[in-house]
Amino acid sequence: MGFMFAAATASAQSGGVPGQMLSYGVGGRALAMGGAFYAISDDATAAYWNPAGLALIQRKELTLMEATLAQSTKLTYFSYAHPLKGGSTFSISMTQLAASGFEQVTANFDPTTGQATSVASGGSFSAAEQAMGMSWGKNVTETVAFGATIKQYTRKLGGSSDSYKTLDMGMLKTMGPYRLGLGMQNGFAQKTGDTSDNLPVVIKLGNAMKLFKDRLTLALDVSKSINGAADMRFGGEYWISRHFAFRFGLLGLPAIQETDFGFGLNFRSFSLDLAQGIHTLGNSTRFSFTFRFGQSKEDRSTLQVKNAIKLGFEAFNEGNFTLAVQKFNQALDAQPGNKQVQAMVARLQTVVTFVPQASGGEEFQTFVRKGAISYVDGRDLHSAVNALRYAYNKNPKDDKLLALLNVVEKEANVAEITRRMEGPEQFTWIDQKIYDARQSVYDAKYDQAIRRAQDVLDLEPNNTTALEIMGSAFYMAEQKDKAVAVWKRVLELDPNNRSVKEFLQNMK
Repeated sequence: MGFMFAAATASAQSGGVPGQMLSYGVGGRALAMGGAFYAISDDATAAYWNPAGLALIQRKELTLMEATLAQSTKLTYFSYAHPLKGGSTFSISMTQLAASGFEQVTANFDPTTGQATSVASGGSFSAAEQAMGMSWGKNVTETVAFGATIKQYTRKLGGSSDSYKTLDMGMLKTMGPYRLGLGMQNGFAQKTGDTSDNLPVVIKLGNAMKLFKDRLTLALDVSKSINGAADMRFGGEYWISRHFAFRFGLLGLPAIQETDFGFGLNFRSFSLDLAQGIHTLGNSTRFSFTFRFGQSKEDRSTLQVKNAIKLGFEAFNEGNFTLAVQKFNQALDAQPGNKQVQAMVARLQTVVTFVPQASGGEEFQTFVRKGAISYVDGRDLHSAVNALRYAYNKNPKDDKLLALLNVVEKEANVAEITRRMEGPEQFTWIDQKIYDARQSVYDAKYDQAIRRAQDVLDLEPNNTTALEIMGSAFYMAEQKDKAVAVWKRVLELDPNNRSVKEFLQNMK
């Protein structure tokens, strides 16, 4: 009775236009919320409400609903949603309204009085409406989803029939706890058959807000046909526990046509949803069942990301940075919103800009690979700097490597950026650092001297020249205990170092 009443009211408001079955609503969950579901649409019934919501589905889903209405009328609905590898979701669905047992009569009328002169029974006839749909939805950005449905809508009444091909389009925009839905129903309709009816083009707007740590959802929908009145629906859903939700809704604001409530039982692979409608013609009860199966889209994409990143680092270890870019981009395609993968791809693009590859077993190439891997991984930029500095020390004329090193140093907030060698032809990066550290001692810039000496020791911990300079800087900075400790380390490495030995003896 609730569907028949809603249909009659909607037809009156819209002037009796065809296709009212397409506005009744489906799914016990959505109907218990008064049909305010356009901006929620996160299950298999999204194919009916807003196809953009299919992008939110994680696993394969099958939803079934059947409701017995007045006068032996039945409303049947099913939808199957199948997530695809590329992140989109495909769905097929059917909505059917069928009634039978209507008596067919033939009547003759007196042309003068208009009164029936004879009435003869002609048997019975049936009425049926059916909509078959193919839908698709996908996240086009991290917060925006788009979807479309192609429908074949047919009507049969006795010996008369017509058919329509229509297009529905919808989008969802998520902004924190708020979600906005906007779309069009019955656009670009193509008609065949023996009637002159046209399906109305309907503009739909949905709003949904999650509150109390996502336990409560409130929704308000507005729909407006081009030539008809506006329809408003309001509803809510509150999850009392992880598996049980209570729902409520109003259909036909501000003039309330129906009050709805219901509940849902939800488990990992199965949901049961009940909706109870209360209106002036009585009550109506609708059940729907949803089955979920298969691996979730999130789990599948996570596995794809792990495999792609693993292959990417394997290409890294072989020095094929260009191949590594391809593998990391595959990981990003699997999870476009993954911030960690986005950062890794950006760093990898930086590496390839300067050093496309570093294959081979030479020490120089080994340290380039080590530095690039540490940089792309992003967890230890200091190790990346040291490895690239060591590689540059082995090949101080490689300007592209120096450019990459400078980029990594800046991102690691290194105090002193490496510059091109200024000494003789055989002058290495370590030679330059030792020269600069010694010059800093001469200029009484002891902190700078210590830092430069430490840069050398990060690469060559047993470099006695750097240790000597560091000890001198500590001594001149009045940190004699540290100076003694550093010089003792020099003697451990080089017991025959006479200058350091004599200096320590003079300090006693």
